[in-house]
Amino acid sequence: MGITEKSRFEQLRRNWNSRLRAWQTDRQNKALYGEDAPRFAEQLWVPISELEFAVKAGSSKQSGQIIRSWPTGGLGRVDQTVAIKACVAHWRGGLSWEETGIYDAMMDQIRKHGKVDRLRTLEDVKLRYRQLDALYESVQQAGRLSPRDELIPGNFREEGGILVNIGPDGKPYFGRKGNHRLAMAIAAGIDRIPAQLGVVHIEGLPALPDYRNAPPNETAN
Repeated sequence: MGITEKSRFEQLRRNWNSRLRAWQTDRQNKALYGEDAPRFAEQLWVPISELEFAVKAGSSKQSGQIIRSWPTGGLGRVDQTVAIKACVAHWRGGLSWEETGIYDAMMDQIRKHGKVDRLRTLEDVKLRYRQLDALYESVQQAGRLSPRDELIPGNFREEGGILVNIGPDGKPYFGRKGNHRLAMAIAAGIDRIPAQLGVVHIEGLPALPDYRNAPPNETAN
């Protein structure tokens, strides 16, 4: 098990909690918006070229919820997100992890919060980024980003994947969860990625079907 991965018990507990949230969210949305309503942890397929901006509009636990207000602040470019910028500079630009500044950034967060993604020490951080290097090599060789149920057998829908919100303009917005996986896709030049649906602004509902269709070589979940 990787240093930031969940134990089998934690994964089973998350799957159980996810099924409960899905039952509540799916049933409510279907009653209000019909058969094509958003679903909790629904799998989307998003073109990287359309994922320009990041905004935290809700957590992954609010996946599938339909909202009427949209954040007025906190909007940033995906390619300027600290972790993504560092990863792309390393994998595509050839900088060492130290040179990207990501070790310092992670240690600043650990000093503030005690731990980040189960990481507590510099050695934990270095081990994590060595593991990411190995994962990136596999993504680069495959030429695709695997859906969550391929990575974790029995995973519920796309729970734990790259979080993508649908804004009032119908466009996808990175929900600031899944930075490393998104960075791998960008650095490897992957066109479309599997993503977990975040929140959907009510004015963006008509655009949701555009992101439900898997590429020809993939199977929608």
